[in-house]
Amino acid sequence: MNSTQIKCFLSLAKTLNFTKTANNMYLSQSTVSKNINNLEKEIQIKLFERNYHKISLTGKGKIFYNQMTLSVNEITDTIQNLRKNKNIPRIKIKMGYTDLPFERKWLPLALRLTNTMTKIELVPVFIDPGQEQNINKLISDGTIDLMIMQKDIIKEKRDTRYLEILKKGFSVVIPQDDNLFTKNNIDFSDLIGRNIYLWNGNDNFPGIESLKFTMESKNFDIDYKEEIDSSVIIAYVRAKMGLGIVPSILYDKNDVDLRYVPLKSKQKLSYGILYPANSDKKREIQLVNKYIVQAINFSKTQW
Repeated sequence: MNSTQIKCFLSLAKTLNFTKTANNMYLSQSTVSKNINNLEKEIQIKLFERNYHKISLTGKGKIFYNQMTLSVNEITDTIQNLRKNKNIPRIKIKMGYTDLPFERKWLPLALRLTNTMTKIELVPVFIDPGQEQNINKLISDGTIDLMIMQKDIIKEKRDTRYLEILKKGFSVVIPQDDNLFTKNNIDFSDLIGRNIYLWNGNDNFPGIESLKFTMESKNFDIDYKEEIDSSVIIAYVRAKMGLGIVPSILYDKNDVDLRYVPLKSKQKLSYGILYPANSDKKREIQLVNKYIVQAINFSKTQW
């Protein structure tokens, strides 16, 4: 994905006419068409509907347009600066992540957006979830510049800030031959008498503790076992040993033999970015945060 492709897309999204876009950009129609086709092929999304001589944005094309228009001025500034200063080194921003299935979807897009549209080199750094208690330290000592994570995992310190991107509840992981497999949502009453494996990566997660309180209440009295590793829970479910309850953010669309059915509960978990309150790279971190948010908001429409 390059700046010419993005400019062609933004212009065509406004004019909905290849000839007008070609004239506006001083390009041939075939060049505009080629850039649009290459962009759609690269991001694997159909952006335009083409019917005879009429074109229109698809639903996902409209979402992509809304996100990209936020960046057009920055694209132009970046290209001009790079032309004048070709050898300016890129500022590195190290982004910690834990390799959730959803992160594998949006992370490549965030990397392309940041590295194409800014003078920043976004460097992903895998952080073992077992280091969750040390995230603030990893940020304060400069090992990473920001961290993508659940807010419950950390306590926000005086020298850090948290930017919430989305909130998700919990899902019940169900195998194909279970009678709950076809339900659109799961009530707590559906879990009574079932063997339940509950994900709990930390004994002090407020959302998890609230969920446990509801399950243990006299209205339901649901038995459960706690597991810190979601992959173990998935293995138990596949082995028909019971059902799993995991944060919905852990949903993996590649688990085609299972369903992640939303649990009807009031408990929600926050997913976002932890970053330093004060940093000599404050502006760059803010830019990176913006592109991460764009990538996540766009990717969640396909997940």
